[in-house]
Amino acid sequence: METIKYQGTIEQFLCEKATANHVPINAILELTPLCNMNCDMCFVRLDADEMKQKGRLRSAEEWIRLGKEMRDAGTLFVLFTGGEPLMHPEFKRIYIAFKRMGMILTVNTNGTKIDELWADFFAEYPPRRINLTLYGKDEETYQRLCHYPAGFQKALRAIRLLQERNVDVKVNGSITSENVEDIDELFSIVDQMDTVWKFDTYMYPASRERNILFDEKSRLTPEDAAVARVKLMEKRMGKKDFHTFARQFLQRSKAEPGECTAGGVRCRAGKSSFTVNWQGMIRPCVMLSIPEEPVFDVGFQIAWTRILQQFENLRTSPECNACTVRKVCQTCAACAVLETGRFEGVPEYMCRYTKETIRLLKTTLMNEPGVGEDG
Repeated sequence: METIKYQGTIEQFLCEKATANHVPINAILELTPLCNMNCDMCFVRLDADEMKQKGRLRSAEEWIRLGKEMRDAGTLFVLFTGGEPLMHPEFKRIYIAFKRMGMILTVNTNGTKIDELWADFFAEYPPRRINLTLYGKDEETYQRLCHYPAGFQKALRAIRLLQERNVDVKVNGSITSENVEDIDELFSIVDQMDTVWKFDTYMYPASRERNILFDEKSRLTPEDAAVARVKLMEKRMGKKDFHTFARQFLQRSKAEPGECTAGGVRCRAGKSSFTVNWQGMIRPCVMLSIPEEPVFDVGFQIAWTRILQQFENLRTSPECNACTVRKVCQTCAACAVLETGRFEGVPEYMCRYTKETIRLLKTTLMNEPGVGEDG
């Protein structure tokens, strides 16, 4: 799952300063695990009976009270997610309250709930952006992957309704074994709709609160995922910019060996970014279940201080810290623990994914007439 992409030097400065000073500037709030879809690779979704076994939805009053504590602690950017966050019965009340607090809001959604009334709501109370997930090129893919055959047309309609009202929309997606053949058509769809897009090819093997373990067959092999990654890179950038990027990527992949000592967490998780799940547990990262604190019970400032103390002591793999391709590898603390069971583990999947990406980029440059790796 992607957090807000900060645009402009002022926001970048704010976020870097917040990280240096451990100010919780960025939040992901998971309002509900409920969703009208049931995607094979989802690590959050529960049905109503499963949810009742594991907790309850927090009320608007609870979220709003927490929001005021977050604001006072320095939170500025908030991403509402789920499940399908629009299925929270008090979503609009929560959303409006956070907006009136001065928060900059983003919403993750599958789009199938967005009709004219919802689109009018977001036009009246504009978010920073709506991230709308597109799972495939047609209803057949939605049936296979999401078990919701009506989702494709509903998602496209949602994009059109929001665009007509000048609500900023970004199309997100995950490339899986069920939709990998849809890449060309997906690109054509988003290109015709003239929308910003991003499709991820690495899938974290997370299950979180679900009773069902991660469905390993949902994700591609590391090598196939790298093929999809490079293909999407070229489509996003165009051939000329892609070749420039490839040369820069390959140059960065030739780092000198680092020091073979345990590393710290490299991202903003647990430094200036956090998530609160639907059960009311604050965590450094949406992918992790540890460390966590009951934020509704102890209050935000106490919970955030405890998360800071616990997460700053975590150490990642010495081998990864010394690896020559570490500057282009996407591994992180969450990747390590989910792939290996240990924060200090070496995630083989990510190693293969990164090495195959490098090989494919080298091959692409060498095979291009008049363009070599050093050309």
